[in-house]
Amino acid sequence: MKRILIAITLLIIILITVETPLASNIQIIPISSSKKDGNIIIVDKNGNGNYLTIQSAIEKATEGSIIYVNSGTYSEIISITKKITIIGENRYTTIINPISEENKYAIQIRSVEVTIKNLSITNRGPGIYTSGIYILAPGVAIDNCNFYKNPIGIIIWTSNNIISNCNFWECSDEGIALIGTLYSQCENNQIINCNFYDNCDGIELQYSSNNIIRDCQFYSNSHTGIDAITSSNNKNIISNCNIYDNEVHGIYLSASSENQIINCYISNNKNGNIIERKNCYNNEIKISNEYINKIRLFLNQILTILMRRFAYKFSNIEFYSKFTNFINLNF
Repeated sequence: MKRILIAITLLIIILITVETPLASNIQIIPISSSKKDGNIIIVDKNGNGNYLTIQSAIEKATEGSIIYVNSGTYSEIISITKKITIIGENRYTTIINPISEENKYAIQIRSVEVTIKNLSITNRGPGIYTSGIYILAPGVAIDNCNFYKNPIGIIIWTSNNIISNCNFWECSDEGIALIGTLYSQCENNQIINCNFYDNCDGIELQYSSNNIIRDCQFYSNSHTGIDAITSSNNKNIISNCNIYDNEVHGIYLSASSENQIINCYISNNKNGNIIERKNCYNNEIKISNEYINKIRLFLNQILTILMRRFAYKFSNIEFYSKFTNFINLNF
């Protein structure tokens, strides 16, 4: 009961103070105008850096280079074939916004250990498989990025990648697609502290095992929060996630076994919270009791209303995510 009172008190404080701008939550990376360090490259579309475009900077970069991208809209297709780091000045104002060919990508990654941080990525190209980022190499890290109005936010064909602190909305197919085959693995990927809303599916798994999804929010998606289809989506761990108010299912498992669903809040998904279809064996499901779920549902629905109304005006998605994680972890 004490935890409930604390959460409600904090919620009242939010309701009282939410009109105050929360611009301090925007992560702005200071970018030096110095052009002396060969491993640090500055991209500025207005000519205040080393290069006008991101792709031209990549082509001239050496292995291990850091490319800082100043705020602006960059309507270019990007291909990464070397180990580099790309950091945007501000995740809300550094925007990758191309129109790709049908079923292509805004950013393709073909090198190991690439890091991308602080960008908004949208792709207005045609095709149901068109994506924001297309990952074809292992060891990639995507952090603190926004993905919106892509058919698929991120497509991952490889293993050992980390997607963290990202937001996915209005992706007409999936926020993230983890895709393996009978002959190639998509394993040991981690999706951490991400928000998925107003997509079709939040995350889809196909032939993808031994992955971790934790501390994520899935709500108001037109199909399912986490959709494990095809077959052989085994031994994945889904923990400390909020999955609610999705139009079809919370979690859907087909031919998927030995998965763990632990300490998740899963409620009010219209056609079922957790669905197991044929050939599912030994899935471990440990969720909170119904009383706690109702309290979480109430708090999360209020926070969702606040986020939809104020989040992008005041850029407080990080605050929202931290608060919902507090709710999830403390009840």
